[in-house]
Amino acid sequence: MKKNYLPDSLWLLLIVILSLSVISFIPEFSLAGLNFKKVQLLADIREDPKQKTTKNSKPTKQKEIKKKKDRSTCKPGITCLEDFSGGKNMRYFFGSLKSAQRQPIRVAFFGDSFIEGDLLCGSFRDTLQQLFGGRGVGFMPITSDVAQFRTTIQHSFNNWVTYSIVGKKSSYSPLGMAGYCFLPLVDNEVEYKPGKRSKDLGKIRLFFSNPLNASVQYTLNDTLTQSHELPSSEDLMEFQIPERKFQSIKLTFSDIDSLKLYGTSVEDDRGIYVDNFSMRGNSGIGLAFVPDKQFIQFNQFQNYKLILLQYGLNVVSMTDSTNFARYEKNMVKAISRLKNLFPNSSIILLSVSDRAYNQNGKFITHPSIPIMRDTQREIAKKCGIVFWDLYEAMGGENSIVKFVNSTPALASKDYTHLSYWGGKKIAVKLVNSILYERVRYDKKIKKP
Repeated sequence: MKKNYLPDSLWLLLIVILSLSVISFIPEFSLAGLNFKKVQLLADIREDPKQKTTKNSKPTKQKEIKKKKDRSTCKPGITCLEDFSGGKNMRYFFGSLKSAQRQPIRVAFFGDSFIEGDLLCGSFRDTLQQLFGGRGVGFMPITSDVAQFRTTIQHSFNNWVTYSIVGKKSSYSPLGMAGYCFLPLVDNEVEYKPGKRSKDLGKIRLFFSNPLNASVQYTLNDTLTQSHELPSSEDLMEFQIPERKFQSIKLTFSDIDSLKLYGTSVEDDRGIYVDNFSMRGNSGIGLAFVPDKQFIQFNQFQNYKLILLQYGLNVVSMTDSTNFARYEKNMVKAISRLKNLFPNSSIILLSVSDRAYNQNGKFITHPSIPIMRDTQREIAKKCGIVFWDLYEAMGGENSIVKFVNSTPALASKDYTHLSYWGGKKIAVKLVNSILYERVRYDKKIKKP
């Protein structure tokens, strides 16, 4: 008699169903540069969020008319800044540009993986430095997940413990402005060398706190080694390397029991500096993990005149919902806090960029992207800051698909992140929008 394999097949089917059910609870994640999407068992029968008729998904005719009216004041090819501050917010940055030839003017660029590796910030920084002076990449972390593919500076490190907004945390190691705190281990080191477009490193400033005793040893150009004791304080402090214009610097730290490092700054005495505060996986709400004291003390050293915020992609990727009311509430709270802590800084909120997903074999814009964009415009309005529509600047719906298919490619095959050329394209658009608004600002203040 032949064996009945039906029970075995049923058991196998049951195991597969249970396995897929368990996997469906695992959120999206990235590993070794690859993005793994969440399994959606009911994707084929679930209602398409693009077809939902919610308050957020379809703007009223009145809102559409108002948007067209606002954009009609823009020069063709320019995605105008939308100022919800009554024309007051940008005065801090625009006013500071007059002194860029005499002192450093600093910009803080917060964001997620969209700006990591300096693909966008690097071109944004280079363009501003060509116009207003400056040399150097500004802020640098001690360790980095993207050091291998960042080209604006060469960066290597060994033997550090890293705490961060999206990683492990410790009450004994408060996070700094960049969202990190770095603790040195035995035989620690961190080394910086110029990137492809730099001849040397200008000067180096080190940010740290040191309640007890610690010292730093640094080696310049692989030959000259110096040692200095670091001042003691529980507050944030800075130490400037006395030498300048070297081709490499390797830092090591001893007596490290209480030493906490927050990063360095590679710069010169004047011009524009754009500090890249990117963090993969951060939605922007994570900035709440940085204590007020750290923001305030860091700004005392840096005196930021412009803060840019680029977030939203991680929120869209974590949910198929078109209701971002909770995110809106939390981001209004986060940005309002930044306004209080940085009272002399202009703030620009960039909208979410375009992102595509595979729908029946064709890549199209994720239906939540324009809804998130509209939510972020509302966040800027409630906070009384400036808004820049990055989604529109890219070209709107399905623009990321065009970026991917361009020659050279302007975006990667994940239909989310920019390439070097895409970063350069968006950076130029952002600079042009800011400069266009500066001209309009100058005309307004000259009027009697």
